[in-house]
This record gives sequence, C-alpha cells and structure tokens, in this order.
Amino acid sequence: MPRKASRTASRPSVVPVQRWFQFLESQSAQDIALPVTVLFALLVRWCIGLHGYSGQGTPPLYGDYEAQRHWMEITTNLPVSQWYSYDLQYWGLDYPPLTAFQSWLCGAVATYIDPSWIALDKSRGLESHTSKQFMRATAIALEFIIYVPAIVLFFRSQHTKMSWVARQVSIFSVLLQPCLILIDHGHFQYNSVMLGFLVWTVYFAAQESYILMAVSFCCSFMFKQMGLYYAPAVFAFLLAQCFRRKHGTVLFVKLGVAVVATVGVMLGPWITSVDQLQQILVRVFPVARGLYEDKVANVWCAVNVAVKLRSLFDAQSLVRLSTCATALAFIPSCIHLFFTIRRQTRTMQSTAIRVFKYCLVNTSLAFFLFSFQVHEKSILVPLAPALLLIDEEEWAVNWFVQVALFSLYPLLYVDGLQIPYWVMAVLWAFLRSCPACPAHTPTPKCVMVLQWMSMLVMLALHTAHAFVPPPSSLPDIYVVLNVVYCCAMFVAFLAYFNYRQFTCLQVQPTLKQKKD
Repeated sequence: MPRKASRTASRPSVVPVQRWFQFLESQSAQDIALPVTVLFALLVRWCIGLHGYSGQGTPPLYGDYEAQRHWMEITTNLPVSQWYSYDLQYWGLDYPPLTAFQSWLCGAVATYIDPSWIALDKSRGLESHTSKQFMRATAIALEFIIYVPAIVLFFRSQHTKMSWVARQVSIFSVLLQPCLILIDHGHFQYNSVMLGFLVWTVYFAAQESYILMAVSFCCSFMFKQMGLYYAPAVFAFLLAQCFRRKHGTVLFVKLGVAVVATVGVMLGPWITSVDQLQQILVRVFPVARGLYEDKVANVWCAVNVAVKLRSLFDAQSLVRLSTCATALAFIPSCIHLFFTIRRQTRTMQSTAIRVFKYCLVNTSLAFFLFSFQVHEKSILVPLAPALLLIDEEEWAVNWFVQVALFSLYPLLYVDGLQIPYWVMAVLWAFLRSCPACPAHTPTPKCVMVLQWMSMLVMLALHTAHAFVPPPSSLPDIYVVLNVVYCCAMFVAFLAYFNYRQFTCLQVQPTLKQKKD
C-alpha cells in the first residue's frame, strides 16, 4: 500500500529535481520514485548509445570501442597465457585481470549469440548494427548490476541523516551525472564497474563491514588500475580501524588475508609464471607512454604549455617528480583521516565516514593532477566520491561536475558527441538549477558570482571554438585553453575539499529533515 506523506514534508523547492520528489511525497507515491528514476536513467543511457563512439569508422586502430570488443575476442579465443601478450600493437590488453575476466564473460555471451562478432583476427574493426547493440547493452547491464545498486543502497542507508526527498534527489542526481554517462555509453568504456566497487567500498565502511570493504576495494583496482587513486585513503581508514580497536591485530590479519586472497584469486591463472606476472605489470603500468595522455587537464599538461618537461627530463626523472608531487598532495588528507578515525567514538561513525569521503576525493584528485600517465577520462575517479557528498556539498559538487564535463569536451568532440554533450550539460544544469543552486542553505554570494563567471568562461570558449577558426600556428589553442582553465579549477577544488575535510569536525551539518 502507498505510504502516507511524511509530516515533515519538505517546503516547495525551486530546484526542479527536488520539486518532482516533493510532488511524489505529497501524493503518497513514494513507492514509484525509485523505479521511475532507474527507468529514466536507463532511457538516457540507451539514447546516448544511439550516437557515435570512440574511433567509429576510423581504421586501422579505431578507438576505445574497438579495444573493448577486441579484448572479448582475444580472451574468448586464446589461452589465458596469451591474453597479455597477443599482438600488442593492436589494442593489447592493458587493464588488470578483472577487466580480462569481464571481457571473457561478455565474449562468451557474444559467442552464444553470434560468434562472428568476436572471431579471432577476422572481426577486427567490426561495426555491424547488431554487434554495436550488444556492446552497448553490456555496458548498461554491468552498470545496473554493480554501480546502480551500490548508489541506491548507499543513499538509502543515510535515512537517519537525510529526509526521503533528499535521498531520492541524491540517487537521481548521481545516476544522471553526465560525465560517466557520456564516457561509458557514448565514448564507450566500463568505468562504472570500477566506480561501482568504490561505492560498495564506502557503503561497507559505513556498515562497519571492513573485510567486505577490503574485498570490494581490491575488485575496484583489479578492474582498472586507476582504482589505486583511492588506495591511500582506504589504507589510512582501515589502518586506523586496526589501531582504535581492542583486538586490532586480529582485524589487521583478517584484512591482510582478505586482500591477498582476493588479489591472488584474480591473478590465479598467471600465478605460477613470474614472466607472465611481469608482463601483466608492464602492461598495466606503461611507464614508457609518457607523463600524460593526449591533452589532459592536470598540472603536468598545463605546465607543459610554458615548460616542456618531457624535453628537459627523462622518463625516470619524471616518474620520481610526479610521485613526490602526488604524495605531497595527498599525505595531509590521509594523516587527518587516520587520526580522526583513531580517536572516533561510536557516536562519531557518521562523521568519520564523511571525512573518509572527503579524503577519497582529495587523494584521487591529487593523483589526477600530479601522477604519472593520466588520461582525461580519469577525472571520473575523483568525481565518483565527490558525488557521494552531493547532499552536503551541493554547490561545490554541481560546479565540479560542470567543470569535469567541460574538461571532457575535446575528447567527446573528436567522437562526434557534441549533441549528447550539450543535452546532458543542459539537463544537469536545469535539474540541479546550476549555477544558481538555490538549495535549503543559501549559496554564498561570492560563490554565486564565481560560478557565473566560470560558466561564462566555458561558454565563451565553446563559442570561440564553434565560430572562430584557430590560427594556423596554434591549431590546438582551444584545447590548450580548456586544459589550463580546467586544471586551475581542479586545483581550486582540491584546495576547497581539503579545507572542508579539515574543518568538517568543527561544524557539524544540520540534519536534512530540519533544513527542509
């Protein structure tokens, strides 16, 4: 039976997505909220998938879409011993074993439906309508199996700190976040699997299920190595739990066994061959590729505009430089998290999880900005934990999403995804009322001004890119301006989220029920 409307129903909001759920609550129709959200999220993803993708119709290597299809081809047709060594010049497998197993599973399904989709060597560059539908369907299916349930459970578990409307708004907003949708279902990848395991990690941390937390985190970085961006925060959190407990040594041993067992199982097929393990390591951590990939909005690519680092230093020196810079950027956040957890009491559990979420944002953003061999798509990594703070940091997360989406525009432009880009950008701005963000707590005027200025800068660059041809001597000028601008913004976000982490213990957030 439909539930009665809450006595603490929220006051009418001017934010469209909040108005929708307030309407459902006023009509005692809460039971349909989640199904409608999930179905709408599914529809948006399928519509995005009707457009182009990375490398469409561009032989001989095509793009990321072909890489994912090719990995299904080699994992299904070749023995495990050749997965990481077969024809490396044509999209050799360069992700950890869990990605390989996912490719094998999808390939097995493809073999059952139409073996020609993944015929060894003969299927290279295949772009038939049915095979594309299958590939799109696998990305949606994996996201709805791993990522979507994690998001729903995480926000539903916040029932003591958030009103029903606030929980539904958060779920809806995270599932409609444009960056992940455009990369996974437009450009084409499976980032939602890695990020889904990260959300499960935070969920298990909040439930104090630390063994499951460790297993889930291992699955994240064993699917994509970028999951290691979260490693310092997860390590600090779990180590602090061991120190604060009476039988912490037992927990430490259990965690060690869980990590070794999880990683060991995934490396099982190669565990007896040192050469094959080394080959996996070389493929997963390709130092030879250089300091960064293409034009990515991190510090090294931005600095390269004025200082050609790759000409001044060799690869090993750049590895050491980036490692030291990354460590300096994330260590303060991890130390703060460690001591916060170390002295936490039972009543501080929710605050500790909040600090943990901030630390995840700060460590992963530090890796994105300063680490070696970063892709533009890696901005999804710090964006995922930031979205778990969307209730506490409305204007900051809204703004972060907009800048992250703008940073992806050069990549999406090459893929021919301009229309989906603009539709998703406008949809996000409309649903979240950005940059005005008129929420329960008024946005500071200075923030409002800065957000509007930020929007104007992005619109100006888009307008110039569309109507003003770049000079022949500077053909990449608009991409470079995008990189420099977004990098500056990401550095500002890193400073802001660090500030919020270090001060969130001083000012406790008011319950959303009271705010509404």
